[in-house]
Amino acid sequence: MADKRLKGAFSNTSDQELQFTKEDRHKVFEQIRKIDKDPQTQKKSLISFKNLAPVTMSLLVVGLCLFLFMPSFFPGNVTNESSGSDFVKESNTSVASDPVVDAEYLTTLITVKSKEMDNRVYLNLLLTYSKDKKMMKVVSLPNDTYAQVADNNDGTTYDKLLHAYNFGGAESVRTAVSKLLNLPIDYYAVIDLETISTLIDSMNGIDYDLQENIRVRAISQVSFEFKKGTNHLNGEQIVSLMMAATEGISLDKVDLLNLMNAIMNKIENEIPQKQLKELLTPIEANVSPDRLLENQIKINSIKSVSLSDGMISDTIILSNNEGKHIYKFEKEFLNSVSEELTTFK
Repeated sequence: MADKRLKGAFSNTSDQELQFTKEDRHKVFEQIRKIDKDPQTQKKSLISFKNLAPVTMSLLVVGLCLFLFMPSFFPGNVTNESSGSDFVKESNTSVASDPVVDAEYLTTLITVKSKEMDNRVYLNLLLTYSKDKKMMKVVSLPNDTYAQVADNNDGTTYDKLLHAYNFGGAESVRTAVSKLLNLPIDYYAVIDLETISTLIDSMNGIDYDLQENIRVRAISQVSFEFKKGTNHLNGEQIVSLMMAATEGISLDKVDLLNLMNAIMNKIENEIPQKQLKELLTPIEANVSPDRLLENQIKINSIKSVSLSDGMISDTIILSNNEGKHIYKFEKEFLNSVSEELTTFK
């Protein structure tokens, strides 16, 4: 969609995909993905939401998920490199000259990657925030989403978002998501899984209640199995549950928000700001966490926008007995998602 705020402004050969035969494919997707029957033939159009109660929190506490929203609220320098995307802004040296200061809404992309797993991207949370309504919306993008990840002299490259970082780092991920949703992305943060694990470990893990026994894909291993009831989670387990919620596998958009809320609440209660700042230092972002130590933001509501109703499961054939799973989306559905993300009432 066109940027309605600022009109007139502004192949990867190391792909270690799961290799599978036709027989294996059915078993893997049934056990791990639990994809609906014949999703290619289903017309998807519904977008679902979940409201949370009003909350007031320090920006640094919001840090892991939301901390990039506020640089335009106070003076300071913002480092913002151009990615070449039509939807990504030019560099600005101060907030006073940054057009997002008067923007109707702000957008932030929070990406979780794993350096140990060839810098693969496992989680992309796109957040939009209305300063006027004090309302936030969030959508989580499946890492198997098939998207344009590069545009170079050799031609346009399409691959999973899982590999987007390897085509140009954080800016490549931002550009890929921006083009996919036809939506400008103001700020971004790429957080390594090791950083999240260190953060969660510093709080002795997080307890989370599950309504049933589930098995979900992991990152450093094949899968995690969780029992119904209270589970004590480490960093990778939390990210894995968020990945499952993104794809609607046993978990859903409600769990995604609840997991985010559980992280933020525990950070607020157990980690001093100085320690949190040190923990967040390795984050690759286009704004410094130093700007976010003392400011407060009031959020009247947080709503989740789910993509699960529009996910079309498909396979790219690599050879006679090998392939890789992808998700595709109809353009009309993605346009409706972008519209919902940027409409605040």
